[in-house]
Amino acid sequence: MKRIISAENPLVKTLRVLGSDPGAIKRLGQVWLEGVHLVQAALDSGHHADTLVTTDDGLLLPEVAALVERVGSTNAVILHRALFSWISTLENGPQVGMLIAKPKGVKPKPGTAVVLDRIQDAGNVGTILRTAAAADCGAVYLLRGTAGAWTPKVLRAGMGAHFYVPIFEDAPWEQVASIVPRPIYATAAMADMGLYDLQLKKPVTWVFGNEGQGISEHLMAKASAAVRIPQASTVESLNVASAAAICLFEGVRQRQGNGK
Repeated sequence: MKRIISAENPLVKTLRVLGSDPGAIKRLGQVWLEGVHLVQAALDSGHHADTLVTTDDGLLLPEVAALVERVGSTNAVILHRALFSWISTLENGPQVGMLIAKPKGVKPKPGTAVVLDRIQDAGNVGTILRTAAAADCGAVYLLRGTAGAWTPKVLRAGMGAHFYVPIFEDAPWEQVASIVPRPIYATAAMADMGLYDLQLKKPVTWVFGNEGQGISEHLMAKASAAVRIPQASTVESLNVASAAAICLFEGVRQRQGNGK
C-alpha cells in the first residue's frame, strides 16, 4: 500500500477541501465518506472506491483491515496519523474513509416523494434522508437553499441512506412538480386538514420547509392541500425531521394494511 506523509500531496489536498468546502463536491464531482459504516454502505450498494484512506492505527482494527482487503491494496493508501487528523471531519472514530465519484444519472423509483424547501440544518436533512430510505420513498428532492446532501455532516446524519434512496439537488420546483406523484401535501401547523384524515396507501408527495420560515408561499400555493400534524396546543411546532418521520410512516402504516 502506498504511504503519504506530505500535506502537499494532491490526494490530501483534495480530501481536505472536500471536508471543508461544500462547493468543492460539485466542482470536483467527488465525495469523501468517513467512517466504517459509510464506507461499508457505499460498497454494499455497488459504489467503486476511487481511493480508500486509512492509517497504521486504522489497520489495527479488524473492520478497517476488512475494508482494505475488500477494495484491494492497490486502491488503498496509508496516511500519517497527523495528516488524517488534519483532513478528518470527525473528532473521534476509526481512521478510515473512502473517496468516491459523486453519484450521477440517478432516476426516481416508484413511491412517495419528498421535497425539502430550504432546510438548512445538516442534521435535519440527513435525518430526513435516513427516514425517507427507511420508508422506502421513491426520491428526495433538495430545492435550492437546502443543505448539500453530500456534505460531511449530512452524510453522517444519513447513516448510509444516501445509497438507498435517489437524491436530487438544486432542481427547479417547476421541474420537480412535473414528475412527482400527486397529490402534493405541504405541512403547516395551522392547516384545516389533519394528517390522519388522508388516504396514503398510494404514492404522494410531501413538502417540508425551512426550520424557521416553513414552506415558501410560492410552494404552498402549488400544493394540493396543506396538512397539519395533530399535537398539543402548548407546543408551537415539531422539529422538521420529526414531522417528516410522522408523515412518511403514517403512509407506511396505511400501506401495510392498518389504515383506512
